[in-house]
Amino acid sequence: MSSQDQPDPSQQPAADLSNLQIGEFLLLRRLGSGGMADVYLAEQKSLGRQVAVKVLKNSVSGSTEVMLKRFEQEARAAGGLSHPNLVQIITTGREGNISYIVQEYVPGLNLSQWMKKHGYPDYGTGLKWMQQIASALRAASEAGIVHRDVKPENIMVTRSGVAKVTDFGLAQLNQPSSPRMNLTQVGTTMGTPWYMSPEQIQGEKLDYRSDQYALGVTCYHMFAGQPPFPGKNAVTVAVQHLKEEPKPLRSLRADLPSEICDVVHRMMKKKPVERFQSPEELEAALEKLNIIPVNTRLMSDSGFLTRLLRSAPDLRKLGLATCALLAISFVAGRRIERPITIPKTPESTEEQIPAESSAIRQYAVAMLQPHRSAAWEAVVQNFPDSPEADLAELRLGLTLMSGLVPDNEAALKVFTEVRDKSTLIPEKQYLVLLGMLGRAYALKELEHSEDYAAAVAEIRDTLPRNEQTFELDESKLELDLDRAPDELRRFCHRILDE
Repeated sequence: MSSQDQPDPSQQPAADLSNLQIGEFLLLRRLGSGGMADVYLAEQKSLGRQVAVKVLKNSVSGSTEVMLKRFEQEARAAGGLSHPNLVQIITTGREGNISYIVQEYVPGLNLSQWMKKHGYPDYGTGLKWMQQIASALRAASEAGIVHRDVKPENIMVTRSGVAKVTDFGLAQLNQPSSPRMNLTQVGTTMGTPWYMSPEQIQGEKLDYRSDQYALGVTCYHMFAGQPPFPGKNAVTVAVQHLKEEPKPLRSLRADLPSEICDVVHRMMKKKPVERFQSPEELEAALEKLNIIPVNTRLMSDSGFLTRLLRSAPDLRKLGLATCALLAISFVAGRRIERPITIPKTPESTEEQIPAESSAIRQYAVAMLQPHRSAAWEAVVQNFPDSPEADLAELRLGLTLMSGLVPDNEAALKVFTEVRDKSTLIPEKQYLVLLGMLGRAYALKELEHSEDYAAAVAEIRDTLPRNEQTFELDESKLELDLDRAPDELRRFCHRILDE
């Protein structure tokens, strides 16, 4: 189809351009739409591969020639970057009234979608993504590029759990030429106000530290489940970025180590000079967080260890009182017919786990005593509808199997319940596979060979496969196994190797 035969998108700004040929790229289907562009899955005819094509909306395509040339120049510069945590730009082009960017197609979710589906990530996953994004921004900085629009929507999470930064070059398209940002201008959404640095809001010269601020706000949102300044409009949020301090991250996520909260807050300092002064300095700070022990994640005001430590003086008083009582009992024992005895704590209370104020705290308490079944049961009983309860059930099954006296029958029952109750809930489909893996694991330990073979066959039938070739979709499988305990992950790979 020639360009003359193509529909004029300026006449139909909301039209779906699927099945349209733009140069050598055939648009297959629309993947999504943002403030700047519509995104399409496309086929590059010359190489027979899938790519993502971003077709700029008419309000942008109709900008001045100077703005478009600035965009094309910056997109070409970003296209010269090669980094595992950057979505690769392939080319840019214009055909008729259509301006577009072609880039690597990344199956998966952006970070905003991921959070809506899974909630906030745990400490290890969040730290990994912080390190990957920081590394990508370092590569851009070394090439003299400032992203200007770092936000959850511009961070892709692949099916194997890798973070990739995207949309380099788009952020400058709608910047007004005036020194300060006009926040009430229609379409001025680039450099989303919820994530913009104070200097970007004020229209000042930007460098890497502006992207660092936006990354800090993004990480705060990722861990807290909300941005630090959730205002109702752009002007309100901009004023908050300029004048107000965010609520301490640790007050929202007491399970996080104070060290990572300190890093996030330093990234969000109002003055660039108070932030990390180079990408290398930020990466070094994040690298140090790899050695933070898990136990520090429980030192919250209501945490188990904190309560225990704070009760130490009372425990000492109790010890002295007990000694005194024993002494009195020893001296008086000859004078009374029945000696005084110290009451013992009933056996049943040894299995009682105090209820915490949130599911994540309850889960963290269990992580400190992972071989105690009652700790995992407490998560399930106290917070039955939470994502942590789903993961706790898997941990409970594994704990039952690894005790001094393994109870594989009980574990089998737990894993079966996980599989069965997750089948009809779309957002819990990944738990169906994990429940199946747990069942097979328990049946193998029980030496039920026929039932084990049937369970393995069930797993193989459930594994994600390519719709066309029917081969195993390894990237989708890794996404399903992303939150699985290591034992089930290893067991799955053993099954695949059989």
